[in-house]
Amino acid sequence: MLVCQHTFCLKCLNTLLVAKNLTFKHEPSSSDKMKMAVSSEIKSFNCPLCQQEIALEKGIDSLENLPKNLYIDSLLKLLSGSQSPSSPKNKDYRCVKCETVSQQQQHVCQHCMQVFCEICWNGHISELDSNLSLLVKQINESESRLRYKADNFNNRCDKLNDTIKETVEQKIQNIHKMEKRAFDEVTSLKEQGTVRYENINARILELKDKIQYNINEGRNGNKITMYMNLHRETAKLLNEIYHYAEARIIFDPETFCLDQDTEGIYNEIEDNNGSAKTADVENPFESVSAMVKHYKARSFVPKLLWTKCPRPGGIGIPPWDDSKIYIAATDSHNVIILDRAKFKLVGRINNPEMICPTGLAFSKARKEIFVGEYLQSLWSHKLRSPEGIAMGPNGELIICDTGNDRVLIINAESGELVSAIGYGGSKTRLSVPTSVAVYGANIIVADTGNHRIKTFNMKGELLSEFGSLGRNQSQFRSAEVVAVDCLGFIFVGDAGNARIQVFHPDGTLVKIFGSREGFGWVSGIYITPELDIITTDSKTRTLRIF
Repeated sequence: MLVCQHTFCLKCLNTLLVAKNLTFKHEPSSSDKMKMAVSSEIKSFNCPLCQQEIALEKGIDSLENLPKNLYIDSLLKLLSGSQSPSSPKNKDYRCVKCETVSQQQQHVCQHCMQVFCEICWNGHISELDSNLSLLVKQINESESRLRYKADNFNNRCDKLNDTIKETVEQKIQNIHKMEKRAFDEVTSLKEQGTVRYENINARILELKDKIQYNINEGRNGNKITMYMNLHRETAKLLNEIYHYAEARIIFDPETFCLDQDTEGIYNEIEDNNGSAKTADVENPFESVSAMVKHYKARSFVPKLLWTKCPRPGGIGIPPWDDSKIYIAATDSHNVIILDRAKFKLVGRINNPEMICPTGLAFSKARKEIFVGEYLQSLWSHKLRSPEGIAMGPNGELIICDTGNDRVLIINAESGELVSAIGYGGSKTRLSVPTSVAVYGANIIVADTGNHRIKTFNMKGELLSEFGSLGRNQSQFRSAEVVAVDCLGFIFVGDAGNARIQVFHPDGTLVKIFGSREGFGWVSGIYITPELDIITTDSKTRTLRIF
């Protein structure tokens, strides 16, 4: 018996090893003749059934030391103790369902490898038929889902083609403008250099004439004073010549801007504000500046890690019961409910129309829960892959219509459209918005496609925005989720950079925490009134509380 618990005949294993490790050697008598031999360097082999590697410390001789299968060994001993092989005992066959014993084998199912009597066999066949019907139903559902995904994918690809064409044309026009501006700057710098060169050259000629004149005159009266003046002028002129055209002109191909690189311009300025101590922060809720100190002093080490999330999405705590945590589970197609104190699963919210729940929102007045994709039945207009969702200041439902590059404000009771954000005629100001948060009367949107965070009022007017594509501070690679605390500080789940960035309400960076060692893909953020930060990670399937 092998380590993997699979049992084989010793002779068969020996034959298998010999066959797989045959080598050919030349006989010393003739170079044309070859002799087969078993390799002496057999250190391991793979189980023929499960392919697990089995170590052989003594080579092929290690097969003799393998343990025997006690069950088979006991059967062999039992058979060897029988009186006569000519009078075998009849074997009894027992039906697995009704337990009827028969000396003749009736039916053995090759699917479940169980014995059935004649009566129970028909019932078992009927069960298999019902299972086949279930398989057909599952295949039909999967076929419809696949067709929907294919259509959605094709629409996205077509939309990408149009966006690429428009973007390329716009970029070409902008590049021509930047090219002209850069040429003008180079011409201006060149003209300035020429003017300065001519000025210095004229002063050189003038100084040479002055020195030569004093040499020819040879007056000794004011010789010392004259020499000191000429020496001072010469030193000043030589210093200007030394520094002429010393600065290097740097061209930034990303911004098409010119800059003159001189010493000290790009020295980094140390941020001393980040060295605040926790003891200095008494009450972070006292003011915005106190909250800044709190976040800068905070270490952001997770105090709890839960690793049983089935690919979590959005997360939240219902305002009517702060002892529960609700998580959108995208893999299990439902919303799971955790006990916040014991951190145990206490319930699930299931619905057959829930395909891939992503975002969660809670209506405190009506005690209702709104879930990402389930919203398609709420509004007569079509939504395409809605992800982020939040409640407005007056109970409105704010939805990130991700596939249509817009954010919709809807009356939660009637389902009527109140207004749309990011949609201006045939062009849009948003690209794949995936998350939304509300602070006061402001709507904060994670504009993932543009790698920016944008703040709008309830009328859809853009108030502020920040961020760009990159790995540096205040830059994003897929700003997947956004959340706000009680003072309006903005938490951005920078999923592509595997981190969370904390911003002041005015967009100034306050703190960065997390890395690839901690986060895989940030998919949800929730800040409690006590400033506990709850995050979900769809890639590592974890939940963390900081």
